[in-house]
Amino acid sequence: MTARTEDYVAAATRRFRDRLRSVIAEHERSGSGPDTVLGDPADFADRAIEAAATIPSPWDEIAGPFVRSEGVQARLGISRQAVAAKAARRRLLRVVTSDGVHLYPLWQFDGRSVLAGLADVIALFPEAAVDGWTLAGWLRTTDPDLGASPYDVLVHGEAERVLGVARGAALDLAS
Repeated sequence: MTARTEDYVAAATRRFRDRLRSVIAEHERSGSGPDTVLGDPADFADRAIEAAATIPSPWDEIAGPFVRSEGVQARLGISRQAVAAKAARRRLLRVVTSDGVHLYPLWQFDGRSVLAGLADVIALFPEAAVDGWTLAGWLRTTDPDLGASPYDVLVHGEAERVLGVARGAALDLAS
């Protein structure tokens, strides 16, 4: 590992340790031990990493990086069922790998919410006709009518421009 990587791991570990001690102390004050509330320490650590870390993919350059459902739950503060429901209603962009793993592009989140206007754009593309990979690629690729990627235009707060172009793209991609 490089020195930069070691520094990152050390800083993240210190912060995680401090936060975890605080959470455990709160539970102990209420009469619960860490094993009772958080479960096995190794399982807890694995769940924490899965909730926060991105998943490397060859698609990262175009459509990634990606998080699993746990990462969406942590960012939006919602249940796994709510994540699945939002994705099924096309209010959240989900891609499905060839082995059936559901992943969510990290760039669709603006802090603790979905990027403004993105859910309305995604909803225009029926999942039966346009899969998540195709939609992610369209969102991140420069559109000639916008002069930038639809995602970049959304980041600049111009959802109406993207919606106008998306209506036509949804028809083209669905046919």
